[in-house]
Amino acid sequence: MTLFTFTLLGCSESDPRSAAEPQPAAHDDAIEEVETQPVTELDQVHISEQLLDTYRTTCGNCHERGVVGAPKTGDVAAWAPRMARGMDTLVVHVREGYKTMPPAGLCYSCSDEDFAELIGYMATPK
Repeated sequence: MTLFTFTLLGCSESDPRSAAEPQPAAHDDAIEEVETQPVTELDQVHISEQLLDTYRTTCGNCHERGVVGAPKTGDVAAWAPRMARGMDTLVVHVREGYKTMPPAGLCYSCSDEDFAELIGYMATPK
């Protein structure tokens, strides 16, 4: 799943928006909400070229072909029951290893955020 990056466009003592207008959630709150909710719908996820290279040298070795039960990249139906468990659970499975998947999916330099982005990428149609 793609993590969202919020950019602060300007700071001042006065805010031109009215107080009644809904304000965007703080970055940490948005991340927490995404991680604790089952993932049910994803548009196509785009990841950085660096993370795509990581996918090709680690995750893709099994997920491109569905080796030993790994859900294939882009197979939304195969990913749906996994995504329903929520991103937190999936990231823990990657970090610790799950069934035949080795710990960290062999990406020992990946952060939990990287794992979440890679999972989102694999779970969406290509």
